[in-house]
Amino acid sequence: MKIIFLGGLFPDKYRKEIEQKSSGVIQYAADALQWNMIRGLDDFVNDLTIVNLPYIGSYPTRYKEINTSGFEFSHKPGANDINVAFNNLSLYKLYSRYINAKKALKKKITQGNEVVVIYSMHLPFIKAAVALKKNNPNLKICLVVPDLPEFMGGGQNIFYTIFKKIEKVFIDKALLKINFFVILSKHMKEALNIGARPWVCVEGIAGSIDFGEKVFPETKDIFYSGTLAKQYGIVNLLNAFKKIQNKNYRLIICGAGEAQSDIEAMAKLDSRIIFMGQLPRERILELQKKATVLVNPRTSEGEFTKYSFPSKTMEYLASGTACILHRLEGIPEEYFDFCFVAEKQDFEGLYETLIYVCEKDKSELYEFGAKAQQFILNEKSAHRQSEKIYLMLKKYTNV
Repeated sequence: MKIIFLGGLFPDKYRKEIEQKSSGVIQYAADALQWNMIRGLDDFVNDLTIVNLPYIGSYPTRYKEINTSGFEFSHKPGANDINVAFNNLSLYKLYSRYINAKKALKKKITQGNEVVVIYSMHLPFIKAAVALKKNNPNLKICLVVPDLPEFMGGGQNIFYTIFKKIEKVFIDKALLKINFFVILSKHMKEALNIGARPWVCVEGIAGSIDFGEKVFPETKDIFYSGTLAKQYGIVNLLNAFKKIQNKNYRLIICGAGEAQSDIEAMAKLDSRIIFMGQLPRERILELQKKATVLVNPRTSEGEFTKYSFPSKTMEYLASGTACILHRLEGIPEEYFDFCFVAEKQDFEGLYETLIYVCEKDKSELYEFGAKAQQFILNEKSAHRQSEKIYLMLKKYTNV
């Protein structure tokens, strides 16, 4: 089986440049999931090629360069991968990404019966693959759906909302040509109108990271990392922490987004709140293992929660640090055995759970976190999760 992975990850030689030239949210979670999926698929297929156009912000507001770099690279010895250049001017970038992805993809299709695995419901990628399928009827397309576009971009203006509605019309039409689906929540099946087409649910993939020994701070450190969007419950977290009077507690927040001003304002009033901005993923992982507890304040308010699996859930549990979250429809039930659940989905419920967990003995928290870590690393590894994708493709293709 030959797989062409069409995605938007950060090659090692390009990562530092992307970080330096970006402003606002950097897609670290999407980058990590793509790399883990590729490494897992490499266990099952010998011929996997990457056609890559990184998911970065647009010029001039969120990226400093109007044209991106094009170069060849190898994700493993012998691989002939390509990072495709494109014009990054806002809006026009979509057309540029489509044209250049199509050209690069066409060069990689040598047999006509390859499987193109596309990461995310990115219209330029989907249209590029579908266009090439017209001349290669045996070409198969597998779409990985981490999020539904209509529920992304919280806090954006009315023009963005209108654009997303128009984009959805084109995406829905193109989806009819997709052969296979990899979805992160079982509820996506109906929303995508998958019908009888093959699909598999892979809610996330744990990376093979050595987190080292769990370290507890002298203070009670509550840690959050991720997109600072109000719809993700960050204000509830701030209000919950505000109720905690104990001076030995600290709230450490990393990330970027619309709620940043709220966080900075509260940090000026309360020295226990430490806002660190957006940090490289390696630094985030280091901070996670040094915290008392990790928290995801996202509630089930809003239809989008049933269609998404918060990537930080996998990352949090893998760290070995106990974590707190609310019960969300997009998270499989088995995960709730390995975290503390704030059943009341408001800042009061979050406050009560934070106190309950942070006041536990360190040995109890250590044991709880260790069990969660083993669950993730054993059951949700790149090998185990990618095997589900491979077996689906193998069953329905003759490649």
